[in-house]
Amino acid sequence: MYLVLTAMLALNVSAEVMQAFFRMDEGLKESSMLVNRSNLSLGAAINKQAEAYSQYEPYRAKAKEVQAITDEFYREVGTLKELLLTESGGNDEHGKPLHAKDTDTPTRLLVNEKRGDELEQSVNAIRERLLAQVDDEMVRATLEQAIPLKVNPVPADSEKNSWSEFNFQQMPMAAVLPILTKLQNDVRMSETAILNHFLDQMNGDVFVTDQYATVVAAEKSYVIRGEPFRSEIFLSAFSSTADNIEITVDGRRLAVEGGKAIFNATPSSVGDKKHRALVKMTNPVTGEIKTFEKTFEYEVGERSVTVSADKMQVMYIGVDNPISISAAGVPSSQVQVNAQGVDLRKESNGHYIAKPTRPGKATITVSGGGLKPTNFEYKVKKIPNPVITLGGKLGGLMNVAEFRVHKGIVPILENFDFQAKCKVDGFEVTRVRNGDAVSEMNRGGTYLSDAKRLVDNAKREDKFYFDKIKVRCPGDVAGRTMNGLIFTLR
Repeated sequence: MYLVLTAMLALNVSAEVMQAFFRMDEGLKESSMLVNRSNLSLGAAINKQAEAYSQYEPYRAKAKEVQAITDEFYREVGTLKELLLTESGGNDEHGKPLHAKDTDTPTRLLVNEKRGDELEQSVNAIRERLLAQVDDEMVRATLEQAIPLKVNPVPADSEKNSWSEFNFQQMPMAAVLPILTKLQNDVRMSETAILNHFLDQMNGDVFVTDQYATVVAAEKSYVIRGEPFRSEIFLSAFSSTADNIEITVDGRRLAVEGGKAIFNATPSSVGDKKHRALVKMTNPVTGEIKTFEKTFEYEVGERSVTVSADKMQVMYIGVDNPISISAAGVPSSQVQVNAQGVDLRKESNGHYIAKPTRPGKATITVSGGGLKPTNFEYKVKKIPNPVITLGGKLGGLMNVAEFRVHKGIVPILENFDFQAKCKVDGFEVTRVRNGDAVSEMNRGGTYLSDAKRLVDNAKREDKFYFDKIKVRCPGDVAGRTMNGLIFTLR
């Protein structure tokens, strides 16, 4: 590129060469927009992980800082380009520089008035600020070689004395603008590399629970007089092999097994019963003791009915939702169950399968055996969004051979207790190599011929973007739009 630009000093430039520089500038702008869109997706993925797991909050803070730094530099270069165009006479009716062969304005502003030197200093400063966000020294050393935003040294055989002279002295506007646009594109690509590193760390770290809540799970919240009341008291998300917690109820210490304790009481009178549970947890690393407290209650009466979803407190469209219905003191043969907003099928005594038909709410009414009709309302939701993966990964670095062997993208329902599978309706895959982007649309989740050819041609340093992903889960009337994936091949 520099050889071509140097040849233009003679100003014997054909219209074709001038148009080539215009096309180069436009291509770099389009590439920068594509990379920025992917960076926004990366930031959203990092933000989602940090919202789910608080130990990832430092990565979210660093990602925001990286994005702020790159935006700052992008605007700085954009302002410099606007100044050059204004001083040179602006654009013509086609949006091209009115004086594309103007060499005086770039020389005056960027060389004589030292704005090129200031730009060089800014490139170096922004590069250092970006790398400073990476704590791992080995990774930082790798990124120092990988990120494209840098000041290339002046060739030894050049007669120019500085970077700004080499790049801008007596260079026409048509050649200077692509150089500046490339710097904007370079900072976006550098942002991508660092955000990918953060996401790799978040996906690769071992999850360590650091938030706890005391949970009291009673088998029944309403019991018949003289019958025992039984409940489990445990720390949510705590390992079943935990041996570092102490649980007491109303000052009475309970035996802890498998990370939980069993509380038993036999009420002798009707009415509300309240108890105070106290859980103490000792951090096995620091020895610090944390205390969690919760008051729980239940009602003792002569007759009651309970309805509970076997798996959770909501129902999902498109899957079987197991429901248990029990009426204390009422023979099962006399229990009558009706439902609205959901199809209910009896499996056995006390056990039903609910299949909601639309989002909103479902009402189950229980009566019979002397019980007044009692309504139980549940929220009805669509199956939650799946996680899109390629070879089990959410993006980041991947070996070329590993990348090629996968047959497409796969949606996975994480932490969803029901038997359900989502399928991919289609997606767009984009290969970016040396700033050139080639995109193909693909139907379904498995690569078809055009997309497969793009993947089969993958090489090291390529970037692949999976966007416009549409997924359909059981019960869906239309496809859902999902976040994209970004992979850098090595």
